Amino acid sequence: MADLLPETTKSYISTPDMDELRARFDATQLGELAAHPNMKPFADDLAEQLKAKLSDGGVKLGITFADLKGVYNGEICAAMIQPIKDDDKSHAMVLLVDITGKLKPAQALLAKIEKNQVEQGAVKATLKIEGVDAVKFTFPKKKGEVEAKIAFYLINQDLLLAGDNLDVLTAIVKAQAAGKAAKPLSDFEPFVEVKKRCEQDANGLVPNIRWFAEPFGFVEVMRAQAGGRKKRGKDILKMLEGEGFEALQGGGGLINFNAGADKQYDILHREFAYAPTDPNAAAGDRFVLGARIMDFPNGPIEPPPVWVPDEVATYFSVRWDMQDAFKYVKTIVNAYADDEIFDEVMESLKEDNLGPQVDIPNDIVPFLDDEVIMISDAAVPITPNSERRLFAVEITNVAMVKAAIWKILENEPNAEPIEIKGADGNFDAWRIEEAEEELPTLTIIGPGFPTAFVAAPNPQPAQKLPNMAITIHDKWLFVSSHVGLLEKVLQNKGNLSNSADFIRVKTALTDLGLAQDSFFQFGRTDEMFRVTHEMIRTNRMPEAKSLLGEAINRIWRIGHEDEVRRQELDGSKLPPFAQVAPFLGPGGFFVNTEGNGWMMTGVTLRK
Repeated sequence: MADLLPETTKSYISTPDMDELRARFDATQLGELAAHPNMKPFADDLAEQLKAKLSDGGVKLGITFADLKGVYNGEICAAMIQPIKDDDKSHAMVLLVDITGKLKPAQALLAKIEKNQVEQGAVKATLKIEGVDAVKFTFPKKKGEVEAKIAFYLINQDLLLAGDNLDVLTAIVKAQAAGKAAKPLSDFEPFVEVKKRCEQDANGLVPNIRWFAEPFGFVEVMRAQAGGRKKRGKDILKMLEGEGFEALQGGGGLINFNAGADKQYDILHREFAYAPTDPNAAAGDRFVLGARIMDFPNGPIEPPPVWVPDEVATYFSVRWDMQDAFKYVKTIVNAYADDEIFDEVMESLKEDNLGPQVDIPNDIVPFLDDEVIMISDAAVPITPNSERRLFAVEITNVAMVKAAIWKILENEPNAEPIEIKGADGNFDAWRIEEAEEELPTLTIIGPGFPTAFVAAPNPQPAQKLPNMAITIHDKWLFVSSHVGLLEKVLQNKGNLSNSADFIRVKTALTDLGLAQDSFFQFGRTDEMFRVTHEMIRTNRMPEAKSLLGEAINRIWRIGHEDEVRRQELDGSKLPPFAQVAPFLGPGGFFVNTEGNGWMMTGVTLRK
């Protein structure tokens, strides 16, 4: 169906066989969880809230996957489109369903849709689209809406088409007649390259789900669907585009459930981020301006250092050229500030008699190695700040870096020296007292983030930083979001490398090609989900500060960036964590840096 969609398609998700997808998903532990009687009240409420959210965003197609059972006989595809190229107010959604041999059930479905839409107050009209009979439903405008929402339906050449934009549907019908769109998604270079690279590793395995997104355009369409960007001030999306990050032209992948020769993978996924060399890049560079920080060299995936506790939710390592990243972040900082402040700040830190008098570019940066590690866990009892994260950077001159950082912290009014008891003695460290900061955020999005929250008309509060902690141990600089996690690391006597689930995941990834790579991640999905689960269950999701929770909230806030949300989902219907955790197995992924992008391969295993 990518042949019928225009190249201005910004997101695309497709399944070639819904029955196969259902059967394989149902055989996974996630499928077992979804089918559990204890989950039904929550799942039903979630479905209703998702439907309401889509309707609020302008999508009133009135079709669910349950409705399509018995109607489809092949591929099902949904897409979000920017009908007018580069117009950030233009948006459309379309659903295409192969109904070969299923005309009568499809007609019955349309009759059901008509009844439901009219009951919701929609006005029906008939029309022809390129000579094909179609129906149009116009919904009453709600308060604050600029234009009425509409939905179109038609059947043509064994396809059921539904959408909210007449021009898009007209173009698809024309493409059916011609056999292909004039400029189809299937010929769009990023789509072609993503598809080709993922299929290369899949080696003939037919995916249960295929997806693609053009990241910047997708966010624009999401914003347009929500009525346009409403936040005042700096537009981070536009800033990143101006800093060369639009070199990331597209991403997508293949997802299989209950896969592998022995069905050993509950979920197997392959993704490729297509980012060819920017034609404006200088010799030796791939990108321009701030985008040059995206320098992730491949190397051997080392075992977790001995300081990594066995009891972590996530272990993540990346090879990153930190010295180049520091050099190239300059233009990002200046762009965010709308002023050439970076060099001034560095000079002030070095020369100001009232400052630390530290030469960061020469006293710290040259001694940062290219291995960066992040670990996380969840402190109980669960609160919005329970997810604890620790970042570690390998350093090559401990004495030099420690002297410089200690001078900076001695000059910081919110910092105080502390002593932490470790497994082999006491360690000097620093605690940074809680402060309120306006933190710029970057949301990385993709398909498959089901959420169910709507915005409330209140201003977004400043984010509060917990009591951070900093120290240097052995050859590592540690920066922890919580003092407690740093204590846990320094007192650690366990070894994640010897953990049975870590070994299982790494073995699975090695079988899939893990070797010389730039990223590696291991995660226990139950622990990764613990904080978010409790926030949903206690109806406090808008307060969540976990990585997953913040990502969900930010995605759901697209188009309402200046607002915080009020949770509409009844979290009390979600079963207790102890009933959910047994269905959430360990997983991981690795990423290989390639000449024109990054290839990710990942799995989730049964618990």
